[in-house]
Amino acid sequence: RRCITRRCSGVFATRLIFTSVLTIALLTRTVRLPASDLRGTLQGADSLAVTPRADPPRYRAAYWNFPNGVLDPINTARANVEWDVGVVLTGPGVAESAQPVSVRVEGGRCRPGTIVVSPGTTLQIENADLLGHELYAVRPGTTERVIPAELTTPRSRRQVSFQAPGTYEIRDARQPSFRCWAVVGAGQGRVLLTNATGAFAATGLADGEYTVKAYFEGAERGSATVTIRGRDEQAQLAVSAGAGAAPAGGNAPANGAAPPANTGRDDEDRARRRRDRREE
Repeated sequence: RRCITRRCSGVFATRLIFTSVLTIALLTRTVRLPASDLRGTLQGADSLAVTPRADPPRYRAAYWNFPNGVLDPINTARANVEWDVGVVLTGPGVAESAQPVSVRVEGGRCRPGTIVVSPGTTLQIENADLLGHELYAVRPGTTERVIPAELTTPRSRRQVSFQAPGTYEIRDARQPSFRCWAVVGAGQGRVLLTNATGAFAATGLADGEYTVKAYFEGAERGSATVTIRGRDEQAQLAVSAGAGAAPAGGNAPANGAAPPANTGRDDEDRARRRRDRREE
């Protein structure tokens, strides 16, 4: 059959428009901005030592905690780079960690040991232990509870939020030796987790200058700047033990000593739990 000239022209125009739209859509999906990966390793992490928290008065330690010349080397607290060190990446186009930011509690530790967030960020504490934790938060060197104690049962979650900038210490009313930190400030970037060897990675980065910082016990312990220009880069981040973080509103602990213990509230918590057990 012969088609009418006007009808054939309309069909041809429709096909041409459809083909053009399909071509543009395919090009949009296939053309991507160049992205690179940043991989790095912490250097000198073995020099980090956990600062023990002073036991509150009338705290009765187990017999294996007393010095006997044999168990002291075993009981010496050592930093676990996979759990105790927090790594943060900042730079062009680096969005802060998606909310809520998860903090895993397991074996009497947080991962990461120092979480770095912006004010108002929701922290989701995930209790992976078989025992409950009554976690609360104070400013280092003080006893005022910024986040009240609340029982987080085994395999459950709790959400908290720090509204004001500063450094906070997270403690457990049921475990006096439990300590981890939250550093709260503007523009904190993305939290990167490390493995047992201190390696970390960030993927999908655009070209530009980036800064990687390492935190331990609420203080910055190392920083490195890396420039990405169209290819993957490596970063070696040196960390040092330092002299301890200065508590907000106070002076730094002398010679890295632990801040004053919570001498009143911890005793009250223990007395309350003893009363609860007697009533049961």
